[in-house]
Amino acid sequence: MRAALDEQAKLLNTYQTQIETTTRNRDRIQETLAARREEKAGYDRVLASAEAIESAYRDWQAAHTALDAMEAVAEQFRQREALRQQPLGIIQAEEARLKEALSTLEKQHTALQEALSAGDGLAVQLAAAQEQIAEAHRRLEQRDALQEEAGRLQAQQAEAKAENPRLKDEMDELKARIDQLQAAEGVDCPLCGQPLSADERAALIDRLHQEGVQLGDRFRANKQLLVDYEGALNQIGAQLADLNGVDAALRAATRQADSIQLQMASLESQRQAWEESGQPRLEKIRTALETGAFAPEARARLAEIDAELAALGYDLAAHEQLRQAESAGREAQDRIQQLAQARAALGQIEREIEGLAAQVTDLEKDLAAMTAAYDEAAASFAAAEADLPDLAEAEADLHDVQEQENLLRKEVGMATQDVVVLDSLKTRRAALLEEREGMTQQIADLKQLERAFGKDGIPALLIEQALPEIEQSTNMLLSRLSNGRMSFNFVTQREYKDASREDRKETLDMVISDSVGQRDYEMFSGGEAFRVNFSIRLALSQVLARRAGARLQTLVIDEGFSSQDAQGLQRLVEAINLVQDDFEKILVITHLDELKEVFPTRIEVEKTAQGSQVQVV
Repeated sequence: MRAALDEQAKLLNTYQTQIETTTRNRDRIQETLAARREEKAGYDRVLASAEAIESAYRDWQAAHTALDAMEAVAEQFRQREALRQQPLGIIQAEEARLKEALSTLEKQHTALQEALSAGDGLAVQLAAAQEQIAEAHRRLEQRDALQEEAGRLQAQQAEAKAENPRLKDEMDELKARIDQLQAAEGVDCPLCGQPLSADERAALIDRLHQEGVQLGDRFRANKQLLVDYEGALNQIGAQLADLNGVDAALRAATRQADSIQLQMASLESQRQAWEESGQPRLEKIRTALETGAFAPEARARLAEIDAELAALGYDLAAHEQLRQAESAGREAQDRIQQLAQARAALGQIEREIEGLAAQVTDLEKDLAAMTAAYDEAAASFAAAEADLPDLAEAEADLHDVQEQENLLRKEVGMATQDVVVLDSLKTRRAALLEEREGMTQQIADLKQLERAFGKDGIPALLIEQALPEIEQSTNMLLSRLSNGRMSFNFVTQREYKDASREDRKETLDMVISDSVGQRDYEMFSGGEAFRVNFSIRLALSQVLARRAGARLQTLVIDEGFSSQDAQGLQRLVEAINLVQDDFEKILVITHLDELKEVFPTRIEVEKTAQGSQVQVV
């Protein structure tokens, strides 16, 4: 009985499938029929406007023909317009070149006028420089006279100095003779061996006394002359010291005069060159630009092309109007095609509509028959199905058993997955423990390196080893520069402000001492600070070079001497000479004339109108 019921169910499914298929076919054909009817309505509307469409199409054809003719004229116009660009470009390029040349010449003229205006003061400057030269020559003559006078005084001073020892010896000899005569009373003369009476001995002693007085007067007069000579020489020395810079002043004034003369000659040369070539060229270019008298061949060709363009009579505005009219009427072309298509398709679509309507009618009949057969089979199936046991309940029980089985299988899978995860976690735990041990060791190593390279580690050790060497080298140079008055040392530890603390904090302070005592670096004068800086820097360089196993080849001293007095400059030169054997080359850069004559070789840099000039002296 169950098999028969299954056959009836299959039959019901077949009817149901046929009804659904037929329904879909009917709906599809009805949709196609509606679309064809809408399409026919569109064709009907197009045919109703046939006369207007054909009139608009004729107007568009006329506009299109006129536009083609205008396009032909426009093509000729564009060809000639393209030819026009070549001579026009030549004219514009030549005009730009002339304008650029004009601008350059005008700038040159303006610059020359400004230079000539500024050059008006050169004559005054030249006169002032020449006056300085004359004054320098006068002072040179004065210096020569003073040097000659100093030489004369030095010669007289030398004679006096040489005479006084002789006078002193003669006075000592006379005193010895007088003492001998006074001690020889009652005996023969100790000088000649003849008997000497008391009167003769007294007369001789008196005469020797007079000679001694004369020699003493002459000795004291010489001593006074030496004092006078020394005072005169000191005065002449002071005057000569005032005249020390006269050579430098003469050279400076001479260089200034030469420079001014060169500038004046250069300005005169520029003015003559401008009047001979620049001014005429400027006027010629200006006239050419104002009258357009340039690029004659290109201008003739441009005029010829412009005449051809005028002969064509091309009107851009009319062309644009035709283009807009043609574009606006271009829709008529599509409309005329739609009209032709409507006329050709109307008959066919009407036949298609009739066929589709007939198919819909036939399908409606088939669908009604199928529905009646389905209803009859469904009633028969329902009656047979009522006699069967409750199939739904049995299927529900089966479904519950299958669902319980699936739950149990799921629990087994989850337990298996947990076992796999635990194995993986064990392996990962062992790896993490090993990694932790490695990182712990690395942290310990890094902490040890941190201590080693910290301020109390290797750097502190290197500093402690280097400081005595730096301090010793610095003091050697500083003592030389300050005539033994200044000394330098490092302080590496200092007490905390908290008096209760027994330890001391690490520091690196520089302590500088002189005859006054210890002072802060800021309290020293500029000259003293320069000597300290020079000594420390040179000492650092020497120590670093020795530690690197190398030798310092070059020492460069750039300025810094203006803060030194005459004695400081002399000591600085002595210090440089002291260390000259340690260097292949020593370069001293300075503007001080006092240092120019100190060193054997000079490189003098002088600014001139033609640029900086370098001379090796």
